[in-house]
Amino acid sequence: MSFKILYNEEGGAMSNLVSIAVYVDAFAEGLGMKELRIDPRGMNAVAAALTRPDFPHADGLDKASPFKKAANFFVWFVAEKPIVDELPDDVIGADIKSISNYQNVIFAYQMAIDCLHGAKLYRKENGEEVEITLSNKIKVSRHFFGDFVEAFSAANPQQHFKVVSLLFEQLCYKVNPQAAYPEII
Repeated sequence: MSFKILYNEEGGAMSNLVSIAVYVDAFAEGLGMKELRIDPRGMNAVAAALTRPDFPHADGLDKASPFKKAANFFVWFVAEKPIVDELPDDVIGADIKSISNYQNVIFAYQMAIDCLHGAKLYRKENGEEVEITLSNKIKVSRHFFGDFVEAFSAANPQQHFKVVSLLFEQLCYKVNPQAAYPEII
């Protein structure tokens, strides 16, 4: 999975829709689900959000970091709620199952994390552009994940894009310390 699959300029929203649907289907199958109901309107809205001309970064989509791309996808997916069905009890557990919209947070989080794994960062160091690969995948504790699902179960693009972007950035830096900017504060 990569951001080129999600943010596909050539295929536009339809290509994004297919990529998201294939991922969702494979993820649901991996959870042991034979069927998964989705809201087509919600799924189309998520795909369309990835091609919006007003991407929430000053320099637009092309210059946005992988963290911003992941956050944009995540907040739109959670807000649009394309996953209708609840997930199997044995996979989720009672603590997470009691959270409204948990299934959309879980699917969006997993897809965003998969996209961040292997993503590339570009920055200037000593006057030269350097490419840095996020080679280690984000892993979090069950406790963190439960709190994350609860905290972002009602996420919306206008209020949560920036904070989710910062969180994804720090989670990536935690497992890929070579990618982090020098700490000064």
